[in-house]
Amino acid sequence: MNCVRFLMKKKVLSLIVVLILFWVLLSPAITIESVLIGLAVVVGVVFLNRELLEEGQDSFKLSLKQIRNFTVFILHLIKEIIKANIDVAKIVLSPSMPVSPAFIKMPIKFKRDTNKVIYANAVTLTPGTLTVDVTDTEYLIHVLTTSAGEDLKDGILEKTVLKLEEQND
Repeated sequence: MNCVRFLMKKKVLSLIVVLILFWVLLSPAITIESVLIGLAVVVGVVFLNRELLEEGQDSFKLSLKQIRNFTVFILHLIKEIIKANIDVAKIVLSPSMPVSPAFIKMPIKFKRDTNKVIYANAVTLTPGTLTVDVTDTEYLIHVLTTSAGEDLKDGILEKTVLKLEEQND
């Protein structure tokens, strides 16, 4: 049976353990039912995403360096979201509404498809910017102001996602 063999791999089991611990951490009450439901959900999610865990271009490798770099990325993303929220609030509350919407094209510097998607979603999560299209070579991003577009070019989010890519080479 292929399903059982897949779920018994060491890295898959370790991922299941980490996810079930996260489930328990977020649960309002720790009961047998809650843990069993969490286990069923976690096993289902891991199984449905088994292609991401298979060896290949976007293979999943969990290391302390990867966890650290991803944590740094998340912290920078939160900081950028807060800064962008403040900038958008200033624009909206300003009597002159100093908007200069534009589309910008940014070259893709990432090799892995996963990192391309992570960056595109990070840009979209940041208020005032929206990833409209992703091609093989560039992103098309809508920005609320031209300064927001300039901040994206060689910005901190791009640098931290590139760090995620470095560790897998």
